[in-house]
Amino acid sequence: MHLSILTAVLLGLVLTPALADHHQQTEISKKISIGGGYQIMTINRKWLVASIEQKTNHGYWKTIWNYDTGFMATKVLPERACYVSIMNRTEMPSFDGLPQLAADLRNQNHPGPPAKEITFTLIRRTIRDLESYGPDIFSTCRGLSTFVAYEVHGPQFNLGSCLKLDVLQYLALTYCHNDNFV
Repeated sequence: MHLSILTAVLLGLVLTPALADHHQQTEISKKISIGGGYQIMTINRKWLVASIEQKTNHGYWKTIWNYDTGFMATKVLPERACYVSIMNRTEMPSFDGLPQLAADLRNQNHPGPPAKEITFTLIRRTIRDLESYGPDIFSTCRGLSTFVAYEVHGPQFNLGSCLKLDVLQYLALTYCHNDNFV
């Protein structure tokens, strides 16, 4: 009888660190209220992927940031389109800093405009092989017209119409149709 109790205690001591490590590898999800709607951030520590989606009365969008591959994709439902680009790791928040960024945002009473902005121009070339960007981007963009987005710097005069997405009130992702994009 005492041997089975001792075995159970020792087994518990051995498994506790392993289960704690497993818990850190699973997904973390946080819901943040943003003027008239909300954003949901989901972090998958095992795959180094973060997704942020916004649902408001004006529409829905979702952005996937794959810190492992360095690609990001943004799905914009009002346009029924998806935009794939290379992540600018110097402008993007760090993967490990995302949970703290969400916590800081929830503690702000009067959040301001995003601290950083990345502007992209959309290229008319559609992406045919979505699977090469990974399963997360594939599942997000599947069934939508998917285009390449290139980051642009400095003043741009021929960007045409732009869509600006405020991600966690930290980063603005601005996607612009150039004059050749139809």
